[in-house]
Amino acid sequence: MTTAESNIFNSVRQLRTPELSITERQVKRSVKKKILIAAGNEKACRTYSEMLGENEYEITAVTEAAALRALDPDDFSVFFISLPLADESGIKLLDELAGKAEVPICAVVRPDIPEKALERLVNDNAYILKRPVSRSNLVLAAELLSSFYGKSAGMRARITELERKNDEIKLMSRAKLVLIETRGMSENDAHRYILRTAMNSQSSIDEVCRDIIAEGSDDV
Repeated sequence: MTTAESNIFNSVRQLRTPELSITERQVKRSVKKKILIAAGNEKACRTYSEMLGENEYEITAVTEAAALRALDPDDFSVFFISLPLADESGIKLLDELAGKAEVPICAVVRPDIPEKALERLVNDNAYILKRPVSRSNLVLAAELLSSFYGKSAGMRARITELERKNDEIKLMSRAKLVLIETRGMSENDAHRYILRTAMNSQSSIDEVCRDIIAEGSDDV
């Protein structure tokens, strides 16, 4: 565990929450988690910002759904959306975010929210807090949700890397097969040829493999 992660773990342990992890991107960029707060007015935004602690988090606050839509969801660890917003109820916005964004969402709602609206939020996988919201519950939600995002983002990054490596292996296998069939090389000789060509031409292995495959197609 890095020093940054250890410090966050010690602070969250006081709230009796499980150990948290942070994505490599967040650690490199800043210890602070980036949180977006959307509420119906500036006073509510300030209240939530103060409750979370502006020294603990990097907070961006907006009052309108249009402003939120203009932001890049990937820039944030958690969305806190207090319904309704200044320009709309926010339910449709949450539907949109659930469909395209991977950032966890905490919806702060009034205690008498209609059952159908609550059901839609649940279907959107939103973490729901009913007003009035205490500071401890807000901080707990921020830590738990950002932890989940960090873990899921790390998993997505590993899957992407595995897919990339798998594509590279497939590409090299195709290129080696072309060399074996068109130049009579052994598999080991074809492998060494690809690496040597990439080094001598200062090209990537993928580029060399694609050129070999294209040449093989021309020879057919």
